[in-house]
Amino acid sequence: MNKITDKELLIKLQSLDEAAFGLLYKFYFPVVKGLIVQNSGSAQDAEDIFQETVMVLFQNIADPSFILTASLKSYLYSIARNLWLKKLRDDKPFANSLDIDEQFIESDEEVFELIPESTKEEKLQGWMAKITENCRRILNAIFFYKEPMESLMVKMGWKNKHTADNQKYKCVQQVKKEAEKVA
Repeated sequence: MNKITDKELLIKLQSLDEAAFGLLYKFYFPVVKGLIVQNSGSAQDAEDIFQETVMVLFQNIADPSFILTASLKSYLYSIARNLWLKKLRDDKPFANSLDIDEQFIESDEEVFELIPESTKEEKLQGWMAKITENCRRILNAIFFYKEPMESLMVKMGWKNKHTADNQKYKCVQQVKKEAEKVA
């Protein structure tokens, strides 16, 4: 199997190399399709989300200051995941975002071989996987979804801002402890 690095593929995509588009689809569409189909979507939904994902990628790589800080697979997967979660939330306006996130099934399908690139984001994802589910939900809501603390306080049933800040602190400390184990 031929190997291509993420950087090489991005350079080819930036130069509008037709073969690079084929590689992008071949390598990454099955991952996105698996994610969408496992989470109440159809093959057509996967096509739509993949197309939107590629559009976001092209908008970003057109910016000269763009730096890929994760593997391309992780980057595209994250974009697709966020787009699909947004669609699920938009389709169910009264659903709690934390409930949708809890029910979301992550795809572990591997379809191709890339030269591994260890990134800060991948390390953070590894540490996050090792903390409690409650802390993962809290930190995702605060840092990833930018949910206001007041809103999170209501959802989590915390009595005051001090309790909320304390919970956030404890969860951040869990991540720090996992990071220290590796260092």
